Amino acid sequence: MLVILIMPCAGVAQTASLGFIGGIQGTFVLPPVTPAFETGPGYTSRAKPFTFGPTVEVSLPRGLAVEFDALYKRLDYNYKFIGPVSGLLAFKEDQNIISRWDLPLLLKYRLRNIAHRPYFSGGLNTNYIVNTTDSQRLAPDYQDHPFTLPPSHKPPSELRYRSSEGVVVAGGFEFSLHRIRLAPELRYTRWAHEKFHSVLFRSNLHQAEVLVTVGLVNPQ
Repeated sequence: MLVILIMPCAGVAQTASLGFIGGIQGTFVLPPVTPAFETGPGYTSRAKPFTFGPTVEVSLPRGLAVEFDALYKRLDYNYKFIGPVSGLLAFKEDQNIISRWDLPLLLKYRLRNIAHRPYFSGGLNTNYIVNTTDSQRLAPDYQDHPFTLPPSHKPPSELRYRSSEGVVVAGGFEFSLHRIRLAPELRYTRWAHEKFHSVLFRSNLHQAEVLVTVGLVNPQ
């Protein structure tokens, strides 16, 4: 799909540039959720706030450009259960490590002849969960010391979809520092459906990020 969208631009492209994009999430993909009671099931999000990866931009005439990013995210969380099992107060904790890539494809428009070159962009975003790791700690009797089982790569039961699509919009500005191009921006994505869903734990459909692109200044 990406190749099909970019091919019509190849004949009129002026320059192509590679760079690095990274930042923090203003809205966590997995909102922090804690148990409502001291006993019973509960979730705690350990999602990392950072995101980073490579970016490529193909410039077009009239201030337009096509941008493609690959942003890595960690969506870690814990599931804890403390409650009666066979008449005993049992303990169970799942420590889930989730790796995901966001792959936004954007059409960008720069306001020309204006200081710091402000720009706006919009397009489609797709994400893929590429790895899941679950480490379990168990204590059949809550008074005993928990023991840890070998890690498993079986997807957690809360994971309903490994991929999801969404619509993304962004805005920012560019400036140059010697031969380095810097472009801070605000970006928002609205996902089509929840990837994680259970009674007590649901992923966020809204994703806000503060990002900075670092690259080389294109030759004029």
